[in-house]
Amino acid sequence: MSEYRFVGKERVTIELDGTFDGDVALPGGLALDRVDGRARVSLFAFYVDDIRIAFMPLIKSSYAEVLWRLAVRAGPGDDAAWWVAACDLAAAGPAWAARRWVRYPVRKQPVEVSDSRIAIADSFALELGAKRDPALVEQRPLLTGSLFRVPWGDDASGAHRAEVRSISDALGRLTVGADITWSSTAIVRHGREHRCGVAQRR
Repeated sequence: MSEYRFVGKERVTIELDGTFDGDVALPGGLALDRVDGRARVSLFAFYVDDIRIAFMPLIKSSYAEVLWRLAVRAGPGDDAAWWVAACDLAAAGPAWAARRWVRYPVRKQPVEVSDSRIAIADSFALELGAKRDPALVEQRPLLTGSLFRVPWGDDASGAHRAEVRSISDALGRLTVGADITWSSTAIVRHGREHRCGVAQRR
């Protein structure tokens, strides 16, 4: 039996990295994974079509979602991981499932994710240029809450860089407690297989 309970195909997937000065309250056993003294944050934004729940084939949903992931080191092995600081999501059913089964800290608000744009309510807006050079996707285990591992499938294929044309961010400080310096490029993919499972105690 697969550990992935939620499966679908992402029409578009956008990843945007940033750094910030400061500290974030983390669960015990986690520490921020800093680069040159600065903490790292990664937006993982997607629009998924017809996501299905295992053993419930008649229930499908299409929606946009944005995960705010912090780069962390976990446990005695100092293992690299992502920890979800926030999940922005508007659709009622998926928001309930994300909170209940995946244990994401959901902020229910309007989210738009398209080929060249991310928008979260009136608080965050990103505009991208055309795709260009191939890109590598950084893969880490996904953690949430205090402290759960989220089964997460990603073959990291088909990724390209795209220039950030403009960005307006009033949400970053509310999320991490500091202003975020965002990268000048983002990673864009199309057709990524969405595979996510029920959060499991780590």
